[in-house]
Amino acid sequence: MTKRNSKKTNSTLAIHPDFQKLKGIPVPKTLSQVRSIQLLFHRRMHRERSTEDFDVKRIRLRSAFSQKKEIRTLIYSSKNLAPDENAPCLYFIHGGAFLLPALPYHYRFARLVAKSLRCRVVMPMYDLAPYQVPPIQQEEIFEIYKRLINEPDHFHIDPKRIIVAGDSAGGTLAAALCLMARDRNIPMPLAQALFYPSLDVRLETESMKKYIDVPVCNAESIKAYYVLCHPERYHGSNDYRSPVEAASLKGLPDTYIETAEFDALHDDGIAYAKRLKEEGCSVVLNDTKGTVHAFEMAKNSEITKAILHQRIEFMRGILGG
Repeated sequence: MTKRNSKKTNSTLAIHPDFQKLKGIPVPKTLSQVRSIQLLFHRRMHRERSTEDFDVKRIRLRSAFSQKKEIRTLIYSSKNLAPDENAPCLYFIHGGAFLLPALPYHYRFARLVAKSLRCRVVMPMYDLAPYQVPPIQQEEIFEIYKRLINEPDHFHIDPKRIIVAGDSAGGTLAAALCLMARDRNIPMPLAQALFYPSLDVRLETESMKKYIDVPVCNAESIKAYYVLCHPERYHGSNDYRSPVEAASLKGLPDTYIETAEFDALHDDGIAYAKRLKEEGCSVVLNDTKGTVHAFEMAKNSEITKAILHQRIEFMRGILGG
């Protein structure tokens, strides 16, 4: 098969109709397009309000790494918790290629967890590229995690019952956090949950070669994002920006990995699950079918609802509630 024929266009793929609709969502590839989305959504967190199911609190956490020396953070708390109860915690890191702010479907997921489980959800708005390029985001996320561990009463969480989760680039950061915790002798989260994560900076997988024009996020846009994040300026450990290549994955926590079938990043999650199992880690792999990257944007899809339920049940099994 020639290289040209090995590439599959959106029209030839069995993407479920629920997610074919996402093809109309514009995929930013240039700096001006990225900046437009940053401007549009950077204050979205201020629209979050408490409901009868959960409370929302906005805080600012000091940061040695942030340009502004603080990181805006949302904390969602189940209404089934006492205000000062040290509860289980989901530390949720939104995706967006390190370039995009949290989008509506990220907030919906945080709300769903707080409604479904007796826990708190901590969701930081870390600094974005290209103004701050990796590994700054790794350090900011790890910095907040250390505060969760060392100052649990400040957040009213149980430091021994934390799951770290992230989607796409947030999955990169969640995986990096676990590796950093191991390498820096910090207590490990109970589990990590990685949703269609980006885990291999070589960009040479078969899914990267095949899915060049699928909805939401495809191989062409991913390559554009990498350029905008200035990889030539990266000065951290390659293990943390490309966990599939890490020298060792031993000692990592229970892991849930979710992949989308028609996603250029599909093979990243498959490869990471395989390596984790080979190195003795407990892994749940949810290789979803008919889906695309960030399929939760199709919020009314029964497929989306079923997959989100699977995420919640994994977390319930770890955290209880």
